Amino acid sequence: MNATTQAPVDGRSARWARHREERRAELLDVARHLIHEQGPDVTMEDIAAASGTSKSIVYRYFEDKAKLQRALGRSILSTMHSKLLDEMRALEARVGREPEPDERIHAMIRAYVETAQRSPGVYRFVTRPSDGLNHFLSSVSRLVATFLPAEIPAPQVWAHGAVGFVERAVDIWMTDHESADDTSDPHGSAQRSTPLTSDQLVTHLVTWLMKGLHA
Repeated sequence: MNATTQAPVDGRSARWARHREERRAELLDVARHLIHEQGPDVTMEDIAAASGTSKSIVYRYFEDKAKLQRALGRSILSTMHSKLLDEMRALEARVGREPEPDERIHAMIRAYVETAQRSPGVYRFVTRPSDGLNHFLSSVSRLVATFLPAEIPAPQVWAHGAVGFVERAVDIWMTDHESADDTSDPHGSAQRSTPLTSDQLVTHLVTWLMKGLHA
C-alpha cells in the first residue's frame, strides 16, 4: 500500500473560496459600471451603496481603494489585451493571408481607440499611472514587436515608443473631445477647433507611425 496519501479536500473551504471569488468579481463589476457612468473618482461608499452592502464589507475583499483600483485596472486591461488579440485573429481571417505590419497596427489602434471612446470614465481610470498600466503597455509592445519587418533595428525599442505615442495621443484626443462637449463656456466654445473623429485619429496615427518606420 502506498503510504503517501492526499489530505481530503474540505468541501466547505472550497465553497467559501469560490463564494469569495464570485463576490469579489461582482464588486469589481459594480465598480466598473459606476466608473463608466460617473467617472473615475467614485468612492468606496459609492461602490458599497450600489452593491447593496456596507463599506466594511467591501473592505473585506479589498483592503483599501488603491487595492480595489489595482484589481479593477488589471481586470479591464486584461480584457483590452484580449480584444487586441481577437482583432489580430479577425484581421488574419478577413484578409486571408499574413497581414502587413501597417494593417496590424491599424487594427490594433482602431480597437484601442474604440475601447477608449466606448467608456471615457473607465479609460481615464485604467490609464492612470500604475503597475497594471505598465504591464499592459509592455504586453502590447511585445505583441507589436512580433510583427515588425525583420530589417527594423531594435524592434522592441520602436514598439515601446509607438505604443507610448499612441497612448499619449489618444489621451490628448479624449481631452479635446471632453472640452468640446463642455458647453459651460458659450464664448470660448466657438473658438475651439473641431476635434478629429475616431477614424481620422486612427488614420493619422497609422500614417505617422508607418512613415517613421520606413524613414
